[in-house]
Amino acid sequence: MIKNIIFDFGNVLLEWNEDKIVTNYSNNKEEQEILKQVIFKSDEWFKLDDGSMNYQEAITVFKKKLPFNLKSKVEEIMNTWYKKMPINQEIYNLIKELKENNYKIYALSNTHVSVYEYVQSLEIGKYFDGFLISAIEKMMKPNEEIYYRLFEKFKLVPQECFFIDDSERNISASKKCGMEGYIFDINNFQNLIDELKKRDILV
Repeated sequence: MIKNIIFDFGNVLLEWNEDKIVTNYSNNKEEQEILKQVIFKSDEWFKLDDGSMNYQEAITVFKKKLPFNLKSKVEEIMNTWYKKMPINQEIYNLIKELKENNYKIYALSNTHVSVYEYVQSLEIGKYFDGFLISAIEKMMKPNEEIYYRLFEKFKLVPQECFFIDDSERNISASKKCGMEGYIFDINNFQNLIDELKKRDILV
């Protein structure tokens, strides 16, 4: 029997789209592409996810890599980019409904500390019973250790958990650890609802 529903952040609870995010910082297509490649597609971005680099270190690197006319944008981007990801209202409503039906709600996400703090500060944050964030734990999906850390930290039975993530690799790994899951398509919410109903999850 499923008692706990675990949500990823990027392209599940939040819309993650670098192309859209960079439009908030420049109207110039060439500049947008440079910002995307140097910041959001960088090795440093991955290191922020896995917790091996902090924001100040990343800001220093990004300023060195960017052309002079874009250096001044780095701190603004790093302090605000996560606020440019729209909340998926359908998932928001689902979480509220699941909570009303007495399910425990958790987050398991490969993301920066800033995203975790941002979500926690929002109204939706109060519906979560716990967060497991890669940058804090210094481990990432799809490595099995992060799933076992989730179970350990919140004293969860894997067979009582259901994981919703947009990555096939992440769901495959969760199943190996005993936790069933669903590969979410942000453009097809109804399929998720159908899957939850098939598993007798009250929605």
